[in-house]
Amino acid sequence: MSQNLLDALDRQILGILQRDARIANTELADEIGLTPAPTLRRVRRLEEEGVIQRYVALLDPKMVGRELMVIVRVTLDKQTKAGFEEFAKKMQDRPEVLECFLCLGDIDYLLKVCVPDLDAYQHFLVNTLAAIPGVRNTASTIVVKQEKHTTSLPLD
Repeated sequence: MSQNLLDALDRQILGILQRDARIANTELADEIGLTPAPTLRRVRRLEEEGVIQRYVALLDPKMVGRELMVIVRVTLDKQTKAGFEEFAKKMQDRPEVLECFLCLGDIDYLLKVCVPDLDAYQHFLVNTLAAIPGVRNTASTIVVKQEKHTTSLPLD
């Protein structure tokens, strides 16, 4: 669905759901000024069209024993389709990799890795990243403090 096909009510619904995905349909309907039935139809349409991909619970990493966040820049030996696909598949299989971005420029991938501590990160770096054929270089940056964290996309 193109952004241009989202009307003002769709944008309102999406904004509210980004803030609180567990809001009751009746409350959502009240907030946007519609009755519950057309509100639910709009939400279902947004889900079916893939605008709303899924609903999740956001956790505090420290509260679940994932104290260390590391941003990792990865460069591959060769930029081939097979190399990209193999690396991406391996990262998708790793639970400590929260995000994996294929990039243009001086690095090939940017990873967001969340682990319990420095020992766990060293294990991941040595036994996972360095063990992948074709990984030429990695550079790690340890996050000291997260100044902003949002999952909400701007809708204006």
